[in-house]
Amino acid sequence: MESSLSSSWGIFLNEMSTHLSNPREFNIWFKPLEPVSMQGNVLTIRVPSQDYSYKLEGDYFDLFKAALEKAFGEGINLKYLVPTVNPATRREEVANTVRQEEAFVTHLDRRMLFGNFYQSICNRLAYTVAQSIVEQPGETAFNPLFIFGASGVGKTHLMHAIGNELVKKKPGYKAVYVPAQTFKRQFVEATITTKKPELFFNYYQNIDLLLIDDIQEFSEAISTQNAFFQIFNHLKMLGKQIVITSDRCPADLKGMEDRLYTRLKWGMTVEIERPDAHLRREILTAKVKEAGVNISEQVFNFIVKHAKDNVRDLEGALTSLMANAIYCNEEISMELAEKVLSQTVGVEERKINVPEILEVVSRYYNIEESDIVSRKRKRAIVQARQVVMYLSKELTEASLAAIGAEMGGRDHSTVIYADRAIRDLLDTDTKFQAELKEIRDLLEV
Repeated sequence: MESSLSSSWGIFLNEMSTHLSNPREFNIWFKPLEPVSMQGNVLTIRVPSQDYSYKLEGDYFDLFKAALEKAFGEGINLKYLVPTVNPATRREEVANTVRQEEAFVTHLDRRMLFGNFYQSICNRLAYTVAQSIVEQPGETAFNPLFIFGASGVGKTHLMHAIGNELVKKKPGYKAVYVPAQTFKRQFVEATITTKKPELFFNYYQNIDLLLIDDIQEFSEAISTQNAFFQIFNHLKMLGKQIVITSDRCPADLKGMEDRLYTRLKWGMTVEIERPDAHLRREILTAKVKEAGVNISEQVFNFIVKHAKDNVRDLEGALTSLMANAIYCNEEISMELAEKVLSQTVGVEERKINVPEILEVVSRYYNIEESDIVSRKRKRAIVQARQVVMYLSKELTEASLAAIGAEMGGRDHSTVIYADRAIRDLLDTDTKFQAELKEIRDLLEV
């Protein structure tokens, strides 16, 4: 075993020395490293100080990781042995670490679970990926998981759900949720106020799951980005899971270091879209039941139609309605709903067009838009094409000729035929009725 370890270590050192342009770098940072043991896929190495691990996983991470995998195989994880310090100093560090844990940990919100995360087309992929992570944290291609979307669509809820489920399944599992702004403040306090950045790094480098919320807040904060970069590399090297949220996709993040930007795109990027009508109905039904209030179907549909940007708008609209009803000592009427929602979320009517209907139908049936407007006669494509024409005739102000033109240059008679075919199908096919309702929900009509 020792011979095998020594041989593999020799390959590693040779790989490093070959690819480092400056021999001095190799002598300073890699020659002093000592392999201690290899158990499974975990390699333990002795480093002269904690600073060495920071340097290796900061400036040399890509080369370091590639050389280790060439010598020891893919999936290699690292464990560092750092020289012990004076017992009195160690006791003080432990005490500081305990105090720091209390200051640094933002506890998981136990109310945010998979069980009360409502699903629809707009968030189903994110939900599915999140559950996959719970089954094999750090071992899937979804590391890091980067979830983006507008404020209030459920990113933070899903992040907490991942943490809560893993803590429940794995006793002793250390999951840490931290907003990016809090992470920035902690780093500044550790480096400037207490002047003990090693405690900050030790804490974050010894967790199993890092959940960091609103990473766009790191924009232009270069020192914080560098700190996160080191922690990211360390956790990734150890096979730990990282989940990140943002209000924009990685490509739209500004003020980020290129090397960190690259890391953010390593794993899986998934969007949570604004809640569709189906999801809003489900959430509002649950909130109404939870609040124990009675509202008419007309008011219910009015809220669903207009409180559409995010879940917080939906919850806020219901809360405002209830508060106004109590304060004014009146029922939750349509008049009250129109008044309250016009002040909170707006009640402007939205005009819909043929291209929008085409895009939604294409996404719903998973058929390319180009196929729908083509001359292809495959049954599924023909039906999708007819659905677009039927809904366009019903929901838009476009003329029959204009609809036909949008649908691959067809004439008005084709639109009339499609409209009749869909009406006949609606009269006899309950499954299709449900499909069309879901499409209407996606169109928010």
